[in-house]
Amino acid sequence: MSSENINLILNYLRNKLPDIPKNKRGRPTKHSIKDYLILIVIKEFRKASLRAAETEYSRIVCNSRVDHSVIHYWEKNIARDVIEEIIRVFGSLLEELLSYSISIIDATSFANWYNETMSFHLLVRVSKSVYPVSITRDNFNPITDVRNVIIPGNGFLLADNDVNEVYRIIYEHGYVPLICPQRTRCSGYWRRKARKIYHREWRRYRQRGRGESVFGSITNWFGDRLHTRKESTTYFRICVRILCYQIRILIRIKYDGNDICWLIIIFRLII
Repeated sequence: MSSENINLILNYLRNKLPDIPKNKRGRPTKHSIKDYLILIVIKEFRKASLRAAETEYSRIVCNSRVDHSVIHYWEKNIARDVIEEIIRVFGSLLEELLSYSISIIDATSFANWYNETMSFHLLVRVSKSVYPVSITRDNFNPITDVRNVIIPGNGFLLADNDVNEVYRIIYEHGYVPLICPQRTRCSGYWRRKARKIYHREWRRYRQRGRGESVFGSITNWFGDRLHTRKESTTYFRICVRILCYQIRILIRIKYDGNDICWLIIIFRLII
C-alpha cells in the first residue's frame, strides 16, 4: 500500500512527533530519542524484526547503522508516560480532522512470547472512522483505569464499569455516561443520575461494539501475539502499534486515493 511508503511516514513523523527530552544522567545518546522512536515505529509499521530495522531502516532514519541491540534497548527504556502522551497528541490531531459523535472505553489483551496476557484500556472516538485517542495499561482497578485513560471531551461515553466513582469521573471530564446497569447495584448519586439517561438512550448503547473494530484491525495487521518477554516491552510495542494505526488514518486523510495515484505517477516520471 502506498500509505506504507517509508519516506512519507518518516516525513510525517518528523513533523508531528514532539521532541522527547533526554535523560540528564549517563552518557549523551548518539542520536535523538525521537529518531530512535521513529525507527521503532517504522519497524512495527513494516512488521519487521529488530535485525531488519538495523539493516534496512536505520540508515534512512538516523543516517548511520544502528545496532539491533540499541533499538531493543530503547524499546525497553522509553518511558511509558512518553508513548502514552504521544498517542494523545496524535489522537487530538485525528479529532481536529474527523470530529466524533460518541466515545467508547474498552479493554482487551494480547499475549507475549510466553503466552502471558497484557491487558490495556483504550479510549476510542467514533465518527465516519473509529480511532483511538488514549491508552493506559490495565491496573485491575476500574476507577484507576478510567481515570488514567480518559481525556476531556463531550457527548456520550460508552463503558461497562458500573461503579459510582466511574460515573463521577466521566461527568467531570465533560461526557454523558452510558453504562449498562447491574441489577445488584442501585446506590450512589452519580449512578442514579446516569441511569435516568440510560433508560432514554439505551438504543445508543448498542454502538459499543464499534470500539472493538480497533482491536480487530490491530490483530489483523500485526497478529494477536507479540514476540516479547518483559512486560514493559510488551506494553510499549502495543502502544507503538496503536500509534501506527493512528498514523495510517492520518496519512489516508491527508492523501486520498486520487492524490496518491498522481503522486506515484509524478514520482515515476521524475525517476
